Amino acid sequence: MSMDMTFLGTGSAYPSPHRGASAVVLRTGGECWLFDCGEGTQTQLMKSQLRAVHELEPTPDQCPEEGQFSLEMTAESGPPHPQEQPGRTIPLDVSSDSYLLFQDNKFVVKAFRLFHRIPSFGFCIQEHDRPGRLKTEVLKELGVKPGPLYGRLKAGKSMILESGRLLLPSEVLEADIPGRKVCVFGDCSSVLGEGAFRLCHEADVLVHEATLGNEHQKKAVEHGHSTPEMAAAVARTCSARRLVLYHFSQRYKPSSLKKEGGEDDVSELKNQADQALQDCGVEVTLAEDFMTIPIPLRRPSTS
Repeated sequence: MSMDMTFLGTGSAYPSPHRGASAVVLRTGGECWLFDCGEGTQTQLMKSQLRAVHELEPTPDQCPEEGQFSLEMTAESGPPHPQEQPGRTIPLDVSSDSYLLFQDNKFVVKAFRLFHRIPSFGFCIQEHDRPGRLKTEVLKELGVKPGPLYGRLKAGKSMILESGRLLLPSEVLEADIPGRKVCVFGDCSSVLGEGAFRLCHEADVLVHEATLGNEHQKKAVEHGHSTPEMAAAVARTCSARRLVLYHFSQRYKPSSLKKEGGEDDVSELKNQADQALQDCGVEVTLAEDFMTIPIPLRRPSTS
């Protein structure tokens, strides 16, 4: 099953002629999932026929006191829209330090807490492991013909051969294909708790904001944001395979528009992350508007 990410916008705060406000689309299995929606998305949703709005219940330590939501702000106001369906309020699962948002036979999606000027969250999309390939040569030697029996073994079910022997799936299946993992961090200057690091361990792709360069770290943190070095520290702790930086201040123009010797070169943000990760082999990518990143299948583990 194919999987990729497209960055509809990579800018912070507001859209500009050069960068749209941050928005990330994960495409897989014919579906599109939108994360970290930028300016204008809420307005468009209000005009649309889409309604299944679920709210995550933040904890008081996710933001300064002045950024916390009041009961009046979060209380239900007025009758629902004609197309609106009841949503859920999802509390923090203290045992896992995360929020379970969705699960089916293909994926589990969880959220985790981040620190920002207002409550912010990150998301982990974990694909389930899938059975490995059938060892067709072994099956032929055993006299098992292609057809429904192959599907039964692939599904992990045992079968009785004509000889009366019990054939276990483990005998004719290669190692499981590990599921892919994608993690998207919203606006943040730090991660709260251990839930994020557990969920994002060995992420195939970890998307993290880098609003300002390392030289502006104090300003970034004051506004609840991160630098490339801070993002790199998260990727290192998570042992991520690839770090994608986005949510850049609008002062950083796309590489295609940079001037020779000009200030605020966005490529310097990549250099700063690379420098912080030079000893651990994490690939660093600068996201740009409409960039698509394929997320290939993992290889089965070998014993």
